[in-house]
Amino acid sequence: MLARVVCSKNNLFFAFLVLSYVFGVVLYDYLSVFSSDEVMALFLLFFTGMVVNERRCFREVIPLCVVAGIFLFYTLYSVIIGSNVLVAILKDLLIEIKPFLGFFCTYAIMPTLSPLQKRSLVIMCLVVAALLLFIGIMNDVVVYFGHPACFAKTIVATAFLYLYCCSDEWPDFIGFLLILTVGLFSTRAKFYGFWGVAFLLVFLYKAGIRIKFDFKSIILLLCVVALAVWLGRDKLIMYYVDGMLDSREMWSRPAILLTSLKLFVDYAPLGSGLASFASYTSGEYYSHIYEDYGINHLWGISREYYSFVADAYYPMLAQFGIVGLGLYIFFWIWMVRKGRAMRKQGFAKEELLILLATVFFAIEGVADSTFSQNRGLFVLIVAAMALTKGKEHAKAE
Repeated sequence: MLARVVCSKNNLFFAFLVLSYVFGVVLYDYLSVFSSDEVMALFLLFFTGMVVNERRCFREVIPLCVVAGIFLFYTLYSVIIGSNVLVAILKDLLIEIKPFLGFFCTYAIMPTLSPLQKRSLVIMCLVVAALLLFIGIMNDVVVYFGHPACFAKTIVATAFLYLYCCSDEWPDFIGFLLILTVGLFSTRAKFYGFWGVAFLLVFLYKAGIRIKFDFKSIILLLCVVALAVWLGRDKLIMYYVDGMLDSREMWSRPAILLTSLKLFVDYAPLGSGLASFASYTSGEYYSHIYEDYGINHLWGISREYYSFVADAYYPMLAQFGIVGLGLYIFFWIWMVRKGRAMRKQGFAKEELLILLATVFFAIEGVADSTFSQNRGLFVLIVAAMALTKGKEHAKAE
């Protein structure tokens, strides 16, 4: 009975993974499947309940319950301080909890793909990468994806899925790097930064050099950060320097960033509450924060046109305050530590994938809210799949 459940669980997850990749990543913009990420998260939540009930091991959902408890607390806190209307708070709750649901549900399910399923996914990734290369060469990126950034994130999601499914040999790593290279057609500075760091980490990994938290590693890390900043210097200057120097008409990103710093202080330690700042719902149900801090007249942040309100992820953390910021940092530290522990178990490639995911979201958070979007959710699911290998190994012992 248990063997049938495990087999059907893995087959069902494989089908979910394929559908999520096709409709939640590749065709998301072209077919306007704008609710696919919410469906993905809800399906994983239901799937987790079913699997955990079959195993009768409720300890598996403790991390998920902790996350749910934290967001429940912030929801009540937001209602008490009146950060926005109730419907806005609840909608923002769904958006902000979604990536954590996707990650911890997958971590609890512990899916295992068969060699045939992995080969099928590798072939699918290579076919999609070839199609994306053709789209890039034909200069039709905007036609199919609406924005070059969406094209770049699709490439990253494809490369991550390929890396998870491929072997630990040089040809497969070359394939991973070639897939990533297709993303250069996006002309996004953020992607250039991630592309450079990814190449460096891959070659360090294949050279057998393990990153440790000592003086040499800190110097190496600073060099990696410097490389990423240098590759993306033009956009960083345009977004955060030129905009702040223009005192008459400050651009939206610098204004949002500077205001978020004030909110961390003014609303310490728990933040301004859900749907109050730098989130999509704070613009849809226009938050009083923008008027209180005098930035409601800026282009892209006004009540009439709020498209740039949720243009970066880090400022949104002001909704959760210093405590929420600390929890977010702890999440990534926990993930990296888990990845490092997996290397001792013989899963070095999976540790590399975790490091790459951490770098990817660290860069994306500067000028995009990818973490809470569809392609960010998919990358987190793949990262959770990588972490479950170490979890399964520990159980086997």
